Amino acid sequence: MRIICLAMLAGLSIFCGVAQAEVTFEIMGLGYATDISADGSVVVGNTEGLYEPFRWTAEGGVEVLATGGGSGSPDVSADGTQVSASIPGADGTYWTQGRWTLGLGWEETMPPPPPDGYPMDGSYGSAWGLSEDGSTVVGLYWRLGMPGGGAHANTWTRETGAIGFGSDGGNSRANDANEDGSVIVGWDENPEWGGWRPAVWVDGVKTILAEHDAFCEASAVLPDGSVVLGQSYDEPRALRVAARWIWNGTSWEEELLGALPGLHPNFGIAICTDATADGSIIVGYNRFSNPGDATGFIWTEDAGIIDVEDYLADNGVTVPFDINITSVQAISYDGSIMAGTCMDVYPPWTARWFFVHTTSTSVAEDPGAPQSTQVTSRISAYPNPMRGQTALSLSLPERADVALEIYDIRGRLVRRLVNGSMDAGDHVIHWSGRDVSGADVASGIYFCRLTADEYSETRKLTVLK
Repeated sequence: MRIICLAMLAGLSIFCGVAQAEVTFEIMGLGYATDISADGSVVVGNTEGLYEPFRWTAEGGVEVLATGGGSGSPDVSADGTQVSASIPGADGTYWTQGRWTLGLGWEETMPPPPPDGYPMDGSYGSAWGLSEDGSTVVGLYWRLGMPGGGAHANTWTRETGAIGFGSDGGNSRANDANEDGSVIVGWDENPEWGGWRPAVWVDGVKTILAEHDAFCEASAVLPDGSVVLGQSYDEPRALRVAARWIWNGTSWEEELLGALPGLHPNFGIAICTDATADGSIIVGYNRFSNPGDATGFIWTEDAGIIDVEDYLADNGVTVPFDINITSVQAISYDGSIMAGTCMDVYPPWTARWFFVHTTSTSVAEDPGAPQSTQVTSRISAYPNPMRGQTALSLSLPERADVALEIYDIRGRLVRRLVNGSMDAGDHVIHWSGRDVSGADVASGIYFCRLTADEYSETRKLTVLK
């Protein structure tokens, strides 16, 4: 079934710089969509019934990639050519993680497992995420009879094999990885009582993002590794709500994004599942009380959390009366395509997956372009991402002692561009992507920190080679 409309975005203004959009909603087939390629041309998920991993393209339709279903969540690389999933082993006697490559088929991540790994109930582990470049599979492996948790987060590449991340004394799991697998997110149990704590591993070094008495997790990460998405605990309201953590150059800053009205304090959850490449649009899952009482959401800075069915209705799209949208699982890099899952409202409550298309994108206006600044926002960078050189524009309301410094994602000083007094007014400082020794820095995420007397501000920079 296909429903198309042409309508104003009304008061939602989800897509930056666009006043009008064509929005379509289309149910594509049976099953559960779990991930989407960067351009939205490839979708992966699990089939209805047997829960087998599938890959969909417009040209070939649904292709079931493995026989039999397992735990975990299929993921796809940015270019759509590689898929991670939990699969049966080559001889059919065990389950394991696997990576599928277009034209080559499956390769198993285990056996061998990490040194302390051992199959449990015939399974070495399960796959929960894949890096955007397809090099790194993440998930968990089993540790039958071992102290300190029966399951531990792990990562795998062809070069390293399966590597365990350990835990603080309980179970742990990895859910997603950034572009090259250097930033991995998931959860690590509280060793005292077992609650899940959102966690991030940067180059294998773990940081617990939030400590609280609730089961929460980090579920996704932007390709550049600078923003982690998931859920955290809103203590004043006693709710598990959607959250993000932003790297400020030295630490991860938590921001609670909230939930849709009506969330049950004990059984309800709101969790981010994916975002555009720049993080301006976030999608997710909102369960009000029980799994059948759920919907998908769309979040932007201006509009906050919006029920996807409300978004569709405000754009003139009528969702069929006999289905209920239960989640929005994935979104393309530019925000033009979303994929999710809906279910029939009548028994046997068949699961189906859908597309939401819009002609608008999250990058209609370049947020990094030079613009006038105020006292509370006095630095911008253009171009950003940068190739070769970027211009850092400063606006000082009065003469000040200024420090302008570049840091890497681990918080190490890369280059000091300014260190001294500067007059009031507008200034432009160029950075050519070189460190203090004059060597070119590697591709990745960097942070430009401006300090002017008592004022301080940090801007993220992406360096591309």
